Amino acid sequence: MDYSFSSSSTLLKCLMKGEFTFNDHPTFRSMIDEAVKTGISMIQLDLSDVEYVDSAGLGMFLVVNERASEEGWNLSISNPREKVRKMFHLAKLETIVNIVEE
Repeated sequence: MDYSFSSSSTLLKCLMKGEFTFNDHPTFRSMIDEAVKTGISMIQLDLSDVEYVDSAGLGMFLVVNERASEEGWNLSISNPREKVRKMFHLAKLETIVNIVEE
């Protein structure tokens, strides 16, 4: 998984790319830590370029959602591809994490 950032005054987008699997845990944690350090209270994970998410990746979304709640910042996920959206639906992730379309 690769990532980059795009920001406005109120929103930081984490643009994720590639596959998001168990092996990406350290990279994902670093990305979130870097995003939180900006001080922007709204972080959006843009998945438009993510081709695949495994069960560990789904779990990482849950962990970061809990962290956001504990630390007082807002998390959303945007633009999941159809294959990724199906994984979210099967795991009922959309009932826990805010998923938006742009």
